[in-house]
Amino acid sequence: MLTCCKQPHGLLAGGLKALEHLFPGFGHELEQAGAVAICPTFDVRFEFGEVDSWPRFKNNRQTYAMSRPLMERTLRRQVERLPNLLVQDGCRVIDIIGNPNTGAATGIRYRTRGGDVKTLPADLVIDASGNGPLTLDFLKATGRTPPEETSIGVNMRYASAVFRDVDLKDNYKVAYTLPNAPEESRGGLLMQAENGYQVFLVGRSNDSPPISEGGFLSYARDLPTPTIYKAIEKATRLTEIIPHSFPESRWRHFAGVPDFPRGLLPIGDAICRFNPVYGQGMSAAAREASLLFDLLQRSDSDSLSMLARDFLTEAENLIADPWAMSAIPDLVYPETTGVRPNDLEQHLNFQKGLTRLAARDAAIFELLSDVRHLLKPLKVLEDPSIADRVKEELTSEPSLSVAAQ
Repeated sequence: MLTCCKQPHGLLAGGLKALEHLFPGFGHELEQAGAVAICPTFDVRFEFGEVDSWPRFKNNRQTYAMSRPLMERTLRRQVERLPNLLVQDGCRVIDIIGNPNTGAATGIRYRTRGGDVKTLPADLVIDASGNGPLTLDFLKATGRTPPEETSIGVNMRYASAVFRDVDLKDNYKVAYTLPNAPEESRGGLLMQAENGYQVFLVGRSNDSPPISEGGFLSYARDLPTPTIYKAIEKATRLTEIIPHSFPESRWRHFAGVPDFPRGLLPIGDAICRFNPVYGQGMSAAAREASLLFDLLQRSDSDSLSMLARDFLTEAENLIADPWAMSAIPDLVYPETTGVRPNDLEQHLNFQKGLTRLAARDAAIFELLSDVRHLLKPLKVLEDPSIADRVKEELTSEPSLSVAAQ
């Protein structure tokens, strides 16, 4: 039996757009490598318990579903083609080094595959190390204030495996089942990829998807809708069932650090870790990389002098929308920890009405899909014509449950 490579990974259309900006033709390369083309409004079956299925139609939006290794191999090949770049394998960064007089970052210390410790000078260090301890340690070492953090404790539990011979009805490529929150917490994702169908089951706190075959299927059978269970009940499992957990969504507000070090930038998860069930992490990181690319194209004589301020400020703006669409709705669960905004109930009620409205109105569904795929800003949903219709929806459906993972 094959070993599953951790958990499924999807690429939102906004993330693909960012990667196409960095590497023109990137989507074509993904498809050539085996990634599955996805039209978000046609190939994805959204299920929200009591809410009717959303409209289904084709438009010109496209993204891809794939395993994480395929995504990384394709991206690495693109990077390795850059003529002015050298990829150095088998090395692990130990720490960031700096100028003791100015406090600027001036390079890194790293350990080679053979165990040797070496120093690499650099004008700019990008910390894409995930949890971001390198940047935090450097701020501390240079006497700077650590960033303020916003954290939302979700205590997610999930498990996944890859199946073949899946029977997903009506030629859908993705099925996404979300619970009626806060009464329910179980959800699931079934997604076609180059290596079969990736199946992802999720719960919260003590409600963990089992990793035995019988327990995994039983958990799928108890989801709010039967689509995923019926698709896999007679399928063949190709990989082990791999469990995982995610304790909290976390956003470090580096833009607020006074005198942030010249020559250093955190990026991706080092700044913000999103609840992975919403599939926003890779796409948010890609958009930050696209932003950085654009900022580095400036013709300033000393482009590094303002780079940290400009990048970190703009990154806050890029993160705000996906954070509002994922981390904030998690607060509907009483056991979720974190500071609840004063307008939380208003925010969640709006989401209730919008979800119901999108199930009946293809134009609203398409707009909501573009927002969720980071192609349009969240504020487009505040248009008075939409807000009035959402208000009417809430008036006619006062007991509607919120659809949230």
